[in-house]
Amino acid sequence: MTHARELDWIQRSVGVLTLSDRAIISVSGDDAREWLQGQLTNQVEGVEAGDSTYAFVLSLKGRILADVYALVREDDVWLDVPATQVDALLERLDRYIIMEDVDLEVLDDLHVIAAQGPSADEVADGGWPADRLGTGGRQWVVSSSELESELERLTVRARELGGGWVSDQAWNHIRVLRGRPRFGVDFGDWTYPQESGLNPVAVSFNKGCYVGQETVVMLENRGKSPKVLWRWTIESAEAPAAKASIMRVDAVAGEITSAVPEQEGVRALGFLKRGYGAEGLEGFTVDGIPARALGPVEEGPGVRPAPR
Repeated sequence: MTHARELDWIQRSVGVLTLSDRAIISVSGDDAREWLQGQLTNQVEGVEAGDSTYAFVLSLKGRILADVYALVREDDVWLDVPATQVDALLERLDRYIIMEDVDLEVLDDLHVIAAQGPSADEVADGGWPADRLGTGGRQWVVSSSELESELERLTVRARELGGGWVSDQAWNHIRVLRGRPRFGVDFGDWTYPQESGLNPVAVSFNKGCYVGQETVVMLENRGKSPKVLWRWTIESAEAPAAKASIMRVDAVAGEITSAVPEQEGVRALGFLKRGYGAEGLEGFTVDGIPARALGPVEEGPGVRPAPR
C-alpha cells in the first residue's frame, strides 16, 4: 500500500511533519481568555498554559469558518488556524471585540511542526498536545529561521523512536485512511459542525454561549443534519474525483470529498444525505463502481480512537 511505512509509524511509533497549511494568530490582552470562550465551540476556561483545545470558529448562522487549535500560553493564546482563512477569521473575530481588552495579530514568521503517533510525547519537551488522527500527537511552533533545524532535530528523535519524517502526500493519504476530515476539503464554511463528524472532539455542550451556538444546539436536539460525513471503501483501482456522486440505484445519496488508493480498492470520505444510512451499508456506487459505507466519521478511529 502507498505510504504504508508512514502509516505504520503514525499508528505504532511517531511521524513528524511541517503543517504548511496552518497559520498562527495571537490573541492577547486582559480579556483574551474570557472573550475566546464566547468565540470557540469548545472550552477555553480552565485550560492551563502548555495545554490546548480543539474547536471551531462559526459564523452567526452556525457554519464552520475554521477549525482551530487554541494553544494556551502564559500571557496569550495562539490560534493554529487554516492559512487560507486568516483574513476571514480576522474580520469575523474583530467584529466581536466590543469593549474587551483583546488584541489580534497574525504571526507570519511562525510555523507548525507536528508529531503524530503513540510516541509523540517522547519526541521533545515543550509544545502543546494536538492529536490530529486519533493516535496521539504533539506540536511545536517555531520561527522561519528555526524551522529547518528544528524539523531535522525532531525527525532524528522520531527515527530513534522507530518513526520518521512524513511527507505532505503521505499525511493526506493517512488522514483519509484514519477517517479524519480536513478543513477546506471535507468540510468548511458550507457545513455545520454536526455534518463534519468532528463534534466529539471540537464541540462542548456544557459551556456558555458562543457565536453560532443556537444553530448547533438546535441541530443536536433535533438530530436532523441534512447530510453527514461518512467513511467509504470503493471497489476501484483509481480514486474518484472530489464531488463524484455517491449513488443508490438512480438517486444521488451523497458526494465524495476525499479519496486515496490502497492495496485493495479505494478509501474515501464523503457526505451521505439524511435517511440513506438507515437503508444499510451496501448498494451504493461511485462512478458506476460498487461502494460500501463504513460508518460515520464521528465513529471512526480518527475521531474516536480505541482505548489503549
